[in-house]
Order: sequence, then C-alpha cells, then structure tokens
Amino acid sequence: MTSTPSTPDTSTAAPAPKSPLLPRWLRIVLTGLVGLLALAGMGYAFAQLLAPLRPLQIETDQIEGVPLTIFHGATTASGPAVIIAHGFSGSQQLMFPFALALAHNGYTAVTFDFPGHGQNTTPLQGSILEREQRYAQLTTTLDQVIDHIRRREIGDGTFALLGHSMGSEAVLRYAQMHPNAVEAVVAISTGYSAVTPDNPPNVLLLTGQMEFALQQFALEIVEQVSSGPGRTGITYGDFRTGTARRAVFVPWVEHIGVLFSPVSQRETLAWLDSSSGRSLTTDPYLDYRVLWLGLFYLAAFVFFWPLSAGFRRLTTTPAQPAVRAQVRWVWWISLAVLPAVMTPIILWLVQENEVLPIEQLLPILVGGPLALHFALYGVLTALGLCLRWLITVRMRRPKPAQSSSGAVPTPQVTGQGVTMGIQAHRQHLIAVLALTLLVIGYVFLTFGVPAQLFLLNYFPPLRRVGIAFVVFVAMLPYFLADEYLTRGSDAPHGAYAITKICFVLSLVLALILDPSLFFLVIVTPLFILYFMVYGPFSRRVYQRTGVIMIGAVANAFIFAWIIAAIFPLMR
Repeated sequence: MTSTPSTPDTSTAAPAPKSPLLPRWLRIVLTGLVGLLALAGMGYAFAQLLAPLRPLQIETDQIEGVPLTIFHGATTASGPAVIIAHGFSGSQQLMFPFALALAHNGYTAVTFDFPGHGQNTTPLQGSILEREQRYAQLTTTLDQVIDHIRRREIGDGTFALLGHSMGSEAVLRYAQMHPNAVEAVVAISTGYSAVTPDNPPNVLLLTGQMEFALQQFALEIVEQVSSGPGRTGITYGDFRTGTARRAVFVPWVEHIGVLFSPVSQRETLAWLDSSSGRSLTTDPYLDYRVLWLGLFYLAAFVFFWPLSAGFRRLTTTPAQPAVRAQVRWVWWISLAVLPAVMTPIILWLVQENEVLPIEQLLPILVGGPLALHFALYGVLTALGLCLRWLITVRMRRPKPAQSSSGAVPTPQVTGQGVTMGIQAHRQHLIAVLALTLLVIGYVFLTFGVPAQLFLLNYFPPLRRVGIAFVVFVAMLPYFLADEYLTRGSDAPHGAYAITKICFVLSLVLALILDPSLFFLVIVTPLFILYFMVYGPFSRRVYQRTGVIMIGAVANAFIFAWIIAAIFPLMR
C-alpha cells in the first residue's frame, strides 16, 4: 500500500510574526529625524508666538483680587482705553488676540479675570439660571477695573468696552448704566438684546456665522435704528449721537473661533476708530498667532511618537494581536450604547428628585454635573464589562470530567487579559507610575504651558487642586472602562471613535433633558479636540507597553485638571 506524504495541519497554528519593512538601524535614524524636526517646529512656533509681544509694554496688576493685564502700544495711545471681558469658563488669555491687535494699533487694552474664572479666586455668585445676581457681580467687577484704570490715568481718559458671550452681556449692561463713561461697545456672540436705540452708545455686534442661535439677537439690536429689516455688514445710525449700530456675521467660525478671526479684529479696529474720531487704520496689525499655536501643538503631537519609542514592554500579552478576535457585535454595541443612553436619564431623575447635591460636592458650575456624568458613564460601562467577562468565562468553562477514582477535578478558570494586566501592574508598579507621570508631565509642558501663556488658564490657583483630585476620582472609572472596551483584540476597527461619538451624543441627550446645562454646547468641541489628541497618545502607550492603566490614568488626570481649571468657582 503506497503512503502519501501528509500535509501538516496549520489551521490552528499562530501566524508567523511579520518582519519589519525597514531594518532596525534605519528605523532608529528615521525616528530620530522625526524627533529633531518636531523639536525644531516647536521651537520656531514658540518664537513666533513671542515675537508680537516684544514691541509692546505689558504689565500685570491686581485690584481687589481681580488680576489685570495691561497692554501698552509702542506709541502713546490716542484712543480710548479698551476694557476686554471674557466669557463663561474663559479667562483673560482667551482675549489676548484682541488685546494685541488693539495695542499694536495705538490703543491701550486691558484684560482681566471675572470672579470664579482664571486666577480670580472670588467665587461667582448665583447659579446658571440666576442671571440677575450673576450680572450684578460682573458689572461691579467691571466698575472696579474701569475705576482702577481711570485712577492710574491710563489711556486718553475715555473708555470702550469689548466682551465675549457672558462678557458681552456684562459690558452691554454696564454701558447702559454708565452711558456717558463709554465711547463704544463691541459685543461678541451676545445673547442679550434688551437695549434701546441710543443706549448703550455705538454698538458693534460680532457673531460667528456658525452661531445660528445667537444671530437673531444681533439683528434685533440693529433693527432698532434701521428703517427696515436689519442687514449685516451695514452701519446704521450716527456715531456723534451714539446711535451707530452694525452687525457682522463673521464667516466660517463658531463661538470660540470668532475670537481668533482676523475679520473680528479688523471690524473692531474700524469701529473704535470711527467712534473715537480717529483716522481709519489702513494697514492694521492683526493677530494670527493661533496658526503658530496650532503648529506648536502639531509638532508636540508628532514628537510624542519618537519620545515614546523608548517605552519598554511591561507585559508579555501582545498589545497588537496578529489576528483580531471575532467581534461579538451584540455585546460590544450594547456596552458602547447603553451607558450613553442610561447615564443622562439616571442623572436627570436624580436631579429632579434632588437626591444628590452635586453643587456642594463640587463647587464649580457645569463642571460638577459633567464630572458626575463621566463617573456614572464609566461605572455602567465597567459593570457591563464585568458581566460580559463572567458570562464568557462560564460559557468557556469545560465540562468536568470524572477521573478513574471518581473525583471531579476542579476547573481552572482565569481571565487571561485581566490576570495578565494585574500581574503586570504588581510586577511593574514603579514603571507604570513613572510612565504615567511622564505622559502627564509631557502634556503639561508641551500643551499646558503654551495654553497658559496664549490661550486659556491651564494652571489654576491652589484652591482648585483639591477640586481637580475629586474630579479625577470621578472620571477614572470612565477612562479605565473605555480603554478596556476599545483596546481589546475583540474591539472593532474604529472602536475608540465610536465610543467617543456615543459619549458626545450622551451629553446632547443630557442637554435635552436639562437645558440648564446649555454651556455644555460650548465646551463639547473642546472635549472632541481633547479626545482626538489624547486618544492616540493612550493608544501609542498601550502599543509600546501592553498596559492600559498608563493611558487611562493619564487621560483621566488631564481631563480632570482642565475641568477643574476652566469651569468657574461658585459659592
């Protein structure tokens, strides 16, 4: 009988690891070149961010706990001193583009932090819905700032006001109360229209083209002095009588982008020139530094890859399996979608019945409910993951086989991924902690420092550090559960993006159920941007180390820090 050679059965054999496309020495060289280019990009961008500051005289001051920054131009100011007010959850850094543009074009610009914002440790009075109490405090702060500038005899003795969002309503209200003390008002993204045809005097209204809900407020003010329906881009009334009105829908921008648009700066300069009787500036300086800030952040994002190339693997479990496990779609979609739906409904019911006084636990407006949203969302996802693991283990448990002696052996059941993760954390606790602090420190240095200098208040007063810790504890379950859900071998492609879309939609549902959280609309784009940046960071760390804890803890701390830093303190 003739035997035929047998073919080895490879149906269950693990695939051979793929060989790298490039030799190791060449990969090291290319990684080093990318790192050097990224460092050069950060250095050049930072130099460009500082360059417009050198011709100016910039001083810091404080009046009754209110931090001030005064921008003097290279030449003597020939127009009114312009007091610039930021919006809700903002700080004076967010208004620096206007301050620089004004100072370079012959004005004295003054920025400051409202109570509860930035470095101002005085709590903001009133809840979200207590408008009158809140704006009484804000207009009092404006009066303190203006009185301080008047006593110091800064500028030519006259004043103009510029405000964004919450700050726009504050400056409009103040100008209504003191019409003879104000030359003109620039109201950006305002939701306030309770003005008269001649009070406040000379109002310019700038609204982003993508701020659809706010455009009607600007048109209502303009129509008070127009002979027919108000139109954008047309100046109505007379500067000499204080009835000048103009509305501009700034193209291609939303609530935050309107602050960085050159159109906003050009319109502001022309309006203040006209109201103060100055000749129109023909070739004004406009602040484009947001582009250099974007380049700096892009270079910092790229530099993280060669930096993390030195991270060593802390577990033998492969972070990127050669063959992805089959996705159990019913389970995975349920874990991604159900917490997104259940979280806002449960929190709405809790708030309606006043079960949990969140304002007393976290005295920051909007930030407290947001942290609670993260916490419950994470707990629900974690419970779902545990339930799935228990059911999966039970289904995979082999039937007990009876031995010859009649004894039934005890099955050995382990959850490999969880067990390996726990072992890795026990064996390499110091390394895990060190890498976590390294990631946090890198973000603070490359993203936090430029933000503090040029964008927003990133490093808050010490009073907020305790709040940051509480928010971190609340947010940690979400980031841990999400990392387990999206980094596993049975997660579908695009899992991280899917869960983030679900989270954003969950915030939208929370807003529908509780309109008092309407400020979430403003900060949601910021969270989307953060997810887009720090998500790849945590994925890269997981690829290099095989431990999800590092990225999860780092992201939770970074998000908690920014929430504690930007949302206003309240009583």
